[in-house]
Amino acid sequence: MKNPLTVILKKNQLIGPNYVDWLRNVKIVLNSEDIDYVLEGPMPALPAEDASTEDHAIYKKWVANEKKVRSYLMTSMSNALQVQHESMRDSREILLHLHELYGETSRNTRFQLTTELYGTKMA
Repeated sequence: MKNPLTVILKKNQLIGPNYVDWLRNVKIVLNSEDIDYVLEGPMPALPAEDASTEDHAIYKKWVANEKKVRSYLMTSMSNALQVQHESMRDSREILLHLHELYGETSRNTRFQLTTELYGTKMA
């Protein structure tokens, strides 16, 4: 069954400047499916062949949920951002890159730079 909250992601597709709102909506959807943990910690190590069945099951579940998270992220981006991020290996790498591009510190830096540019006088 599909998550009805995915409508939120379709209506609030990431285009860049709306990163903070988009991220909040993504987290709501991931939380509703109990897969938000994928973004919080690193991928578990591949279990050894002689590891317990439980260890293998945990790893398989994490990989499957990582795939879901990555799909939610990618489908809720503009086509240009999808192309830019399609070769990244996992959802955490995608989010890190998006945060570097559009996160709060990036927004503040752009604002300060713009203020300085407008404040300079031509000689």
